[in-house]
Amino acid sequence: MTRESVYLDWLRDAHAMEKHGETLLKQAMERLDSDSSIGSHIAHYLAQSRAQQLQVKEVLKCHDDSWSALKEALGRLSVVGQAASDLLRVEQDARMAVSVYVFCSYKVATYTTLIAAARQADDREGVDIFQRILQQEGKMAARLLADLPEAANQSIDSLAESEASSAV
Repeated sequence: MTRESVYLDWLRDAHAMEKHGETLLKQAMERLDSDSSIGSHIAHYLAQSRAQQLQVKEVLKCHDDSWSALKEALGRLSVVGQAASDLLRVEQDARMAVSVYVFCSYKVATYTTLIAAARQADDREGVDIFQRILQQEGKMAARLLADLPEAANQSIDSLAESEASSAV
């Protein structure tokens, strides 16, 4: 296996991750209050992720002769991404917030390794794009982490109110 083929595989994985992330974030938006801080940050994150997906797609198209076949084969999902999707089945804001934060952290790790692969494949443009994405992801991870206490408090209050009303 060559450095370039490893890089291409990782690019495909990154694109699939971004596609999966779009679904994950859409589901989160459907369940969260868009007026809350976590809701507004996730709405921003969805738009940011869509833009990142297009950037990864453009890099991939430059390196992949079989791009049309790739569109049909986007079945690769990360364990972390799948776990985050599973957590979204729970209605609590805190669990959704944690899921999105875990996914964001996974993206930070993915783009960190993708930058190394792009360097080894001598793809300077890819390195530049992935460094920008990595910076965006780092900022978003910090925002989401700061939102977790609010999401936890909202979930606790909601669960406590629900318990109190059912006890009456």
